[in-house]
Amino acid sequence: MDWTEKVVVVTGASKSIGKSISAHFADLGSKVVLGYRSSRDEIEQIVQEIKETTGNSHVTFEKLDVTDREIVKDAFQNILDRHGKVDVLVNNAGISYGGALIPSNPLEKWEEIVDTNIMGTINCIHAVSLPMLMQQSGSIVNIASLSGLIGVERLSAYSASKAGVIGLTRSLGKEYAPFNVRVNAVAPGYIEDTGMVDRIPENQMSEFKKKIAMKRLGSAKEVAETVSFLASEKAGYITGQTLVVDGGLM
Repeated sequence: MDWTEKVVVVTGASKSIGKSISAHFADLGSKVVLGYRSSRDEIEQIVQEIKETTGNSHVTFEKLDVTDREIVKDAFQNILDRHGKVDVLVNNAGISYGGALIPSNPLEKWEEIVDTNIMGTINCIHAVSLPMLMQQSGSIVNIASLSGLIGVERLSAYSASKAGVIGLTRSLGKEYAPFNVRVNAVAPGYIEDTGMVDRIPENQMSEFKKKIAMKRLGSAKEVAETVSFLASEKAGYITGQTLVVDGGLM
């Protein structure tokens, strides 16, 4: 597949998985737009690193706080004005807090997680849906989580939000199929250098890895390659699905 004329937008592109997804699409030759929320200096550095590593000069960034509908709307309009289209949207932006749903933990944290992980995904899809549906082509890949399928203790808000992303993926896969726009999700398990792994004490890590069928953690690159597969023509008959990347843990 020739990626050189494809425009790919990745939200939450400044951290681990989002950064790797962006770099992978750039390496394939795509025109990649990295969405970021706060640090312009950080995203500028990441973009420069990706350009130098991949030799792809068509890598840019866009201010994209997914929880703010007006910012999202303006950001995608800027992207459309610059590139004329969006071929792939990767909804990677997400947050998590550890803690049980008990009176001593404020519900404001739950609201922030749901607002970012579910409504943020919806806001971005809403902004790009009309151009994709009108051009009758496109692929949306939502980054869900293994926790959205099995539930993780003390990550109830995060697990609920990612379960919502999986349900959204199933429904939109059906809604957009008549327009040749596919919607899928990737559910990573325990990936190196991510928040889920950071919560495991170092002295317990070796025992935890024994629970994984492949006896190791995953890499952000492996998630990125799964995303590009779902976005590609090789997955042209796949929509509404969630592909689990967990080394056999589940």
